[in-house]
Amino acid sequence: MSNYVISISREFGSGGRMIGKQLAARLGIPCYDRTLIQKTAEKSGLSPEFIARAEERARSRIHLPLASLGTGVAAYTQQGVPVSLQAFFAQSEVIRELADEGPCVIVGRCSDYVLGERPNCLKVFIHADLADRVTRCAEEYHIEAANMTERVKEIDRGRANYYNYYTGHNWGEMRQYDLTLNSSVTGVDGAVELIATLVRLWEKRDQESR
Repeated sequence: MSNYVISISREFGSGGRMIGKQLAARLGIPCYDRTLIQKTAEKSGLSPEFIARAEERARSRIHLPLASLGTGVAAYTQQGVPVSLQAFFAQSEVIRELADEGPCVIVGRCSDYVLGERPNCLKVFIHADLADRVTRCAEEYHIEAANMTERVKEIDRGRANYYNYYTGHNWGEMRQYDLTLNSSVTGVDGAVELIATLVRLWEKRDQESR
């Protein structure tokens, strides 16, 4: 199976980024996550700081998604395209180019939506029990669990806003993904094993169909 891509969306604290990196190492392919901001900056000429701020603004929005707004959005460039949307378009182009280069894992960045029409894109959503996510984040960021609970919920709301705003779809909607995993049940290693097994089955099916 040539140029397959594994898109990993995840709840905050579910271990999705770690799963993506370990999966990529297991399969011997690159993993792209936060590095996409720098690659987008190089592609678009926008600064990494601007792109990061555009993402933050999208995460804080609670109004209709861009897909529904048409031309009624503020902060336009001379070409009539919002600069925040320019950043998203540039990032989407980078994601497609990376997918064209060869097999890879892409974490977040609406990659499941951007690559949604690709026949060889495996779309995965990682979730976990809230208590486990709070514990993981508290240990990783050295913040008391009592203060981390609302932070975890806040970041998830932001991720949902960002995804819904740019795609017009609902973040975490089960039917949008090929596979959903509860990392509280599987653990990181188990999630990596399950996804890698599915990729092998995919490859076998692809070979048999030739």
